[in-house]
Amino acid sequence: MSQVNPKVSPEGFTDEDFVQAIAETLAEKITVMNALSHQETEVMATSTYVRHSPVILTRKIISVACVIFLIYAIINIFELLSIEFSLNVGFVCSVLTISSGLGLIICLVSEVFRGAGLDVEMQIKQGTKQFKEYHFIPSLNRFPFVLLLLALGFLTIILGFASFYTELLRQNPHHFSGIQDGFLAIYFSIVTFSTVGYGDIHPASFAARVTAICEIFIAMFFSLVVISTTLSWVIAHKRQEQEIAIKKRIQAHKKQPD
Repeated sequence: MSQVNPKVSPEGFTDEDFVQAIAETLAEKITVMNALSHQETEVMATSTYVRHSPVILTRKIISVACVIFLIYAIINIFELLSIEFSLNVGFVCSVLTISSGLGLIICLVSEVFRGAGLDVEMQIKQGTKQFKEYHFIPSLNRFPFVLLLLALGFLTIILGFASFYTELLRQNPHHFSGIQDGFLAIYFSIVTFSTVGYGDIHPASFAARVTAICEIFIAMFFSLVVISTTLSWVIAHKRQEQEIAIKKRIQAHKKQPD
């Protein structure tokens, strides 16, 4: 049987020599990479950079304002304190209560879509090599906290309108039909905010009807915005958790002995 001679390149290498050289080079690279992966990783330094800090600070200030105005609205609706304010002061405080709730929701939406949070830069040493690693920590990184802030914003808006209705009622009982101070004002505000409109209580004056229309428009617009924002936050947060989990699995796999 005739034997086929290996081809010889112009440089004097046969095909078998060339393949063997490639195999040896790849084996050497894999050995070096395995050696580096089993070396201990040391964090040399960590630097953090805040993204959109004014938005975060504004959200914190407005959150405190919401709590304060929420307490005021409850006191005003149920007349828990015997402090008499003029009607103008009562209307102004009620409008500020509504505005603080709106401001909190706007800040939350802005904070989520702008990507406010911390950029973390780590200087890592692995063996004799040093490199940098980056990751981002959002300022709103806990879902229960996001829901709590959203609930605070909507509750402040609802009770703010209830306080405004109470002031209208105190100014002139004919502004509404079937409403009284206290719980019924909150009930009417919730029914109006949810756009249910049972009809047992209804506004009877121009001012009361305009106020109810404003609450309905706010409810319709901000409910859609909040739903879309919450879904965006949940998707982004889940994606980040998956990336972190994958990274940890890769690191754990590298540390396992061959």
